Formats: sequence, C-alpha cells, structure tokens
Amino acid sequence: MTELSQASPRPRLTRISSPTRMSSPTRISSPTNASAENNQLTLRVSKLLTNPVEDVKTKAALEALSEVYQDNTETARRNLRGNVEKKSIDMNKKLLQVFETVIEQLLLIEQEVKSINTNYDEIGKRLNSANQQTALLLEQCGNLKTQRENCKMRKMLIDAFLDRFTCSEKEITILTSLDVEIGPEFFDALSRLQKIYSDCDALLITENQRAGLEIMERMNAYQEIAFDKLYKWTQTEARSLGQDNLELPKTMSMALKALRQRPTLFQYCLEDLVHIRRTAILNLFMNALTRGGPNGTPKPIESHAHDPFRYIGDMLAWVHQAVAGEHEFLQALFNVVEDNAEDNDEDKHQLTDIQRESDDIIIQYLLDGDLEGICRPLKTRIDQVLGLQSGAITAYRILNLVQFYKITIARILGPSAALSNSLESILKSASRVFFDTLNTQAEQLLKYMQLPNNDLSAPPAVKETILQLKEIMASYDKSLVTPTEREADFSSVLDAILNPLQRMCELGAKDLSRFSQAIYMINCLYYIQSALTQYSFTKGRIQSLEEQIEQYMDMLAEEQHISLLEQSGLAPIIHAIEIKDEDTPLSLIPNMDAKSLSTAMAKLDSFLTLSDPETLRLSGQPAHLVKTVNDRVFSIFIDSYRKVTDAIKDPKNRYEFPATILVRTVNEVETFLSFD
Repeated sequence: MTELSQASPRPRLTRISSPTRMSSPTRISSPTNASAENNQLTLRVSKLLTNPVEDVKTKAALEALSEVYQDNTETARRNLRGNVEKKSIDMNKKLLQVFETVIEQLLLIEQEVKSINTNYDEIGKRLNSANQQTALLLEQCGNLKTQRENCKMRKMLIDAFLDRFTCSEKEITILTSLDVEIGPEFFDALSRLQKIYSDCDALLITENQRAGLEIMERMNAYQEIAFDKLYKWTQTEARSLGQDNLELPKTMSMALKALRQRPTLFQYCLEDLVHIRRTAILNLFMNALTRGGPNGTPKPIESHAHDPFRYIGDMLAWVHQAVAGEHEFLQALFNVVEDNAEDNDEDKHQLTDIQRESDDIIIQYLLDGDLEGICRPLKTRIDQVLGLQSGAITAYRILNLVQFYKITIARILGPSAALSNSLESILKSASRVFFDTLNTQAEQLLKYMQLPNNDLSAPPAVKETILQLKEIMASYDKSLVTPTEREADFSSVLDAILNPLQRMCELGAKDLSRFSQAIYMINCLYYIQSALTQYSFTKGRIQSLEEQIEQYMDMLAEEQHISLLEQSGLAPIIHAIEIKDEDTPLSLIPNMDAKSLSTAMAKLDSFLTLSDPETLRLSGQPAHLVKTVNDRVFSIFIDSYRKVTDAIKDPKNRYEFPATILVRTVNEVETFLSFD
C-alpha cells in the first residue's frame, strides 16, 4: 500500500489477454496513443489527489486492497484485477460451502420439527385421553376442596364458639382450686364465667338448645364452687376489719361486689361484717370513756363526768366522729363514687343511680348495725346525768346539744336507725327534764308570788326569768332546726316559761286599781317583749304580747280619760248624753239646763287654763308607749268635748244661745292639749 503511493509515475496497468489473444503478436503503441494514455493517467492521478486521504471509504478500500496487493511489481500490477476477482471467487466458494452446511443443519432441524410435531400430536392424543380419564378425578378434587373450605370455616366457628362459651384450664383452676389465692385474676375469670353463662341464653333460642343447656349446667357448677370459695375467703378477711387501724384491701371491695349476685351469701357476709364492726366500735367507745387515747391523750371522757354539759358533749362528739368515720369506711368498702356530670349517657346515668341507691341502702343497713352497740351505754350514761340536773339553763343546753347531734347523725344514719332512735329517746328525756325544771320554777313563781313595787316596774322574778330565757334563746339560736320550723319548735319553751310568768304578774296586780294594774302589766309585758325582739323565732309570741300591751294601753287610756272628764267637769254631761232618750231634749234633763252647763263650761275653762299641761299627761318609760297613751287619751277627750259641743248646738236639745254656753271651741281645746 505504501509502495503504491510512493511510485511516481504510477505504471499503467495492462489488461491480461485471454490465451488466444496472447498468441497474437504484440501491438506497438503509437506516440499519439502514448500521449492519450499519459493524459488519462494524469486525470486519474489528479482525481486521486483531489480526493481526501482522510475519507473513511477511501481508507477502507485501500486497506482492503493492501491485503491483496502485496508486492509493487509490474506482474502484480497487471494481475491485480484478476487477483481480486479470484479472491472474490474463492470467497464465494467458501460462502457456498458454509451455506451447504447451513442447509444440512436446516434439513436436520426440519426433521426434528417434524418429529416434534409427531410427538406433539401423540401427546395431544394422550392428553385428550388423560382428560377424559381424569374428569371424574378433577370433579372429586373440586368437591374435596369445597369440603376443605367448609371444614376450615367450621373450625373457625368452633374455635370462636369454644373461645366464647368455654373457660381455659387456667381460669377453671383459678376459680375452683383452694390453693390459688384470690386476686384480680380470680375476678377476671369469674366475670368471664358469668358472661359465658349469660351468653348461653342466646343459644336457647336457636337449634343449639342442648349445647346451651349443657354449657350453662357446667358454668353453673363452676360458679357455685367459685362463689363458695369467695365466700369463705371473705369471711376470713372480714375478721381483719375489726382492728383499730383499718387498711381496706381493694380485693375485699371486689369480693363484696361479686357476692351481691348471691344474695344469701352476701347477706351472711354483711351480718358477719356488722358483728365484727359493732364489737370493734363498742370497744373503741368504752376505751374512749375509761382509758382515753394513746398515752393518756386525750383523757378519758369519764374524767369530765363532774361537768355534765362537757361530759355529754364529749360522748356525743365521739359518737358523731365514729359515725362519720364508719360512713367513709363503708363508702370506700363498697367503692361508692360521685357521678360524672360531664357524662351525657342517660342509660349509664340511670344504671349509676340505681347502683348508688342500692349501695346507699346497704351502707345505711351496715351503719345502723355497726353503731347499734354503743346505743345502750350512751343512753345509760346520759340518762344518769339528766337525772341529776336541776338548773333550767344547763338542762336546756344539754337538750339543745342532744338535738344538734340527733339532727346531724340522723342525716347520715336516717331517722329509723337504732342510734337515731336512741338519740330521739335521749332528746325526749332531756326535754322532759328541762320542762320538769320549768314546771318546778313555775310552781315556785306562783307559790312565792312577788307583789308589784311602788313604781309598778317589773319585779325581780320577771327579770331573773327573762335573763334565764335570754340564755336559753341564745343557745337555741345556734341549733340546726330550720328557720321555718324554729318558731313552732320553740313555742313550747316560751309557753312553759312565759305563761306562768304572766300569770304571776296578773295575780300580783289583781289588788291594784285598774289604772295601776294597766301600768304594771304594761311594764312587765314590755320587759318580756324587749327580750324576745332579738330573735326571729319569737315573732308569734311578740305579736301576742303586743296585743296584750294594746289592751292594757286601752285600759290605761280609758282610766286616764275618765279622770280627765271628772277633773274637767264633763263627766256628768257625757253621762247625761249617753243615758237620755233620743226624743228627750238634753236641756230638760236635771242639771243639764243652760245655767248648769255654763257653770260646767267655766269649770272646764279653769281646768284647762289653771292646770299645768304636764300634769294632764302620763310620764315614765318606755317613752313611745307613754306618748301613745297620752295621744290616745287626749284624742278621746277631744272627741268627748266635740260630742258635748255638738249636743249643745243641736236644736233638738233646745238651748237658745249655745254660743254663750261654750266658752271654748273644739279647736282651742285641741290646741291646748296638743304637744310635741
């Protein structure tokens, strides 16, 4: 290839003649032909030079030619075309040989394909025969597969049924074995057992009634064993509740809640619990009475027996504390909780209310039984103290104290509880002692009656009794009786104290004149009324006293009016006017002629002008009552004078010159008697 590019000028390739032509003589070219050949060669060289050496196709052609053209010789140049054609023929021969091999392989493949087709047809025939033979087997397989799915479904149902309607061996062991302690796992197992038993009701309304009955029978047997075990355990644990320092186990609350499903066993447990707690509380009460607290603090209650009020108060305070503590203990025992106001589930609220009501009934029953033991020693000691009392104030303070604790404790225990009944009995005894004391005092008042003083003021007996009443009212004012019931409740005390007192005052004033009697009774009644005005529960009695004071004020005004009429000389005229016939003229009545009336009017004028107005008025205390009486007296006197003037001016009475008889007009008399 390199040699060809470097040869210059490039030799002209000559065409190899066929053998026949080679035998003919060689033709010698003429100069013209040589020139033409050189031009042709020049054109070819120019063409080669103009083509870029870097052309890919040219490079590929030259590289292919270099494999054929080995030597740059004239022979090689002359035989180049032949060599190329020979090379091409050799390559075609090789290609034909290769294709012969391919054709042989294709023939073999064709034979194999024919053999495969033959085998395929044979297999198809065999498959058709096998399908026909295995159709029944496939149908049987399909049936078995369906049966297998049904069995799986049945297994799932059976597993679900067993899971819902049977207990595991572990749960049965927990429920029935005495070696297994009772704890939360026991109650979980018992709850599951009861759920299974209740779920069996659904089986009884289906075709599985027999299964439901058998399961219920088995579950019932397990339940009986479990409840018997729970009952015995509860009896054992209840004995620990009789200790002074209570530590309530949570399991005990759960046990009592579970036993409520067996009313008989539950009632037995409650009775055992009542007996244990009653004994424990009674022992604590007796220790508080005789031994006191730990290391003597606080002191025994009976060390204050010399002070009746404190002694009874300490006993009742201890009882109240015991009631409150026992109530809290029982609430914790039965796990009583407050209702959640944010929960809007009405059904849940109803169930909660029913459960709470049932718990309250049980707690009230237990409270009543637990505290029944202290009723007798408490009542005995208080009755002993009440039998020694003589003072009304102390007796009433004890009465009010007992009433306070009776109301307080009855709110917790209920009015029908044994302790409430005992306190009611104690209250009646205290009330009887108190009223007996008041009756004794009343007898003493009437037996040793005090007469009125010269100043007609309230006697010392009234003041002492009212002082005693004030202390009693102050004590009652702190009681727990509702305001609406206080007046009715305290009225008996007022009657027992004030009725004898008023009777004593009336008997002491019976020998006095009506005027002095009225003043004395007004002083006594007003003194009593002043003490009652401080409290709202005495309104009825205050009103009654006001009415009595009004009556005596009218009596006093009437007596004063009569005195003024006599002093002024109007009494005979008023008397004549009142007794004369309607048809008889006043002037015709003896001593009622014009001259006699002029003399009487002159006496009235002298009475009004010469008398000090202050002497015409009552004086003393209380000032507002005295002023009221004076106003009432003067008003009646003026009315009487108006009656006289009207009678004199009346033509029926036949007075010729009425104006000469009447020296004072009604307005003048009213002006003279009026005062600030």
